[in-house]
Amino acid sequence: MRLTLPKINWPTWSRTSQGNNYYDITDKGNWLSYQSNLHLAQNHPILTPALLFVSKLFSQGSFEIVNSSTGSVKNKGLILDLLENPNIYQTKEDFLETLMFMMLAQGVAVVAMNRIIGFDDPDSMFILNYDLIEWPENFSASKFRKNSSAILDKSIIYDKDGENITYKISDLMFFYDSPNAISKNPFKVVSRIEGLKQTLINTQDSLIAKNIILKSNGKEMITGKKGGFPMTPEEKQEVEDLFNKKIGLSFNRKRGVVTKADLSWKSLHIALRDLGLDESTKVDGNIVYTALHIPKDILSLEAKKTTYNNFKESMVSYIQNEMQPSLNSFCSVLNKSLSNGNSKIRGNFDHLQIMQYILLEKYEVVKKQAEALALLRNAGVPDQLALKMCGLPEDTKLGPMTQQNLGNNDEESEDNKTQLQKVWGRKQA
Repeated sequence: MRLTLPKINWPTWSRTSQGNNYYDITDKGNWLSYQSNLHLAQNHPILTPALLFVSKLFSQGSFEIVNSSTGSVKNKGLILDLLENPNIYQTKEDFLETLMFMMLAQGVAVVAMNRIIGFDDPDSMFILNYDLIEWPENFSASKFRKNSSAILDKSIIYDKDGENITYKISDLMFFYDSPNAISKNPFKVVSRIEGLKQTLINTQDSLIAKNIILKSNGKEMITGKKGGFPMTPEEKQEVEDLFNKKIGLSFNRKRGVVTKADLSWKSLHIALRDLGLDESTKVDGNIVYTALHIPKDILSLEAKKTTYNNFKESMVSYIQNEMQPSLNSFCSVLNKSLSNGNSKIRGNFDHLQIMQYILLEKYEVVKKQAEALALLRNAGVPDQLALKMCGLPEDTKLGPMTQQNLGNNDEESEDNKTQLQKVWGRKQA
């Protein structure tokens, strides 16, 4: 005889790299799979698409080299060449998308620069998994505050059980999503996902519960009572034949069941709407989108209609207030690590189709400035002062006033001239 032991889920203990302790009494496999923020970011039905949306939008940034002294712009340079071809595995868009994804998931993205021996300029860049970095023993910024350059000579070990590569900190670039230098390790930050972890796990568990309920629907439970009168097989068959009749039924189908005892029947069907799982998922989704600063008019699980104008304005605002600062921070790190002299890299999203909406507003502002400048000059205001009053550079070179600009035969222009002269007279007084 074969003996089997019941399956017992013993409480499991786990400790994260941040020092947090967790006990789980249900299933250690499910809980341990959430220990890595990167794993959770890659395998969550709500968080993953949201992160991909942000990352793909960030990867559409356009870059140029600007001379900080002269203001001249060019489209060639070491940083641009390296960014266009960061490594043999990725394009510029792939690199930027991965960098933003890692930065949001882990709080910081780490880029290693590889250099050819004998050359100072890097020839490739690779994004590292922050979870696989092993810092020096007793590593603390407080030991290096008096001599900050000494910290750059320290080395880290990357993927000790795999690639086992050693990098100097001076060969690494750090891109932060959260404020750094708060902890003893200045290169360590807390990801915004840490605050969302319970919400993300709740969403996952709600979807699992929904799946279990769907699988149980259609099942029935039949219970009986003890006792009842005994029947021989022949008597039971005779009763069934009289009861079923089998009219209009296919082969081997019956209309009822004949038993010797009373039976109770109960359906195991559960209405999903009564559990509120979908509503709970929508609330959790909105929490995730809020944490990523994504407006509801851009991404939402509520399926509410939004107008194109609302979407357009929200999208432009999101690019200006969220994407552009992230791009500026990215460029600052590149300039600090790779820039030589006065040549600095600068990025923007002005080339995106949605941003043409802003260009129309800029053109309208320029038009108003030109009209105001023409009226001021026509009123006799000195050119330099007129430029200043219109918010234009005072060294702007102006052409001669044309007859059309002067508007001597135009009554409306004369009225404007008189009004501006009165204003100018009050200013002089």
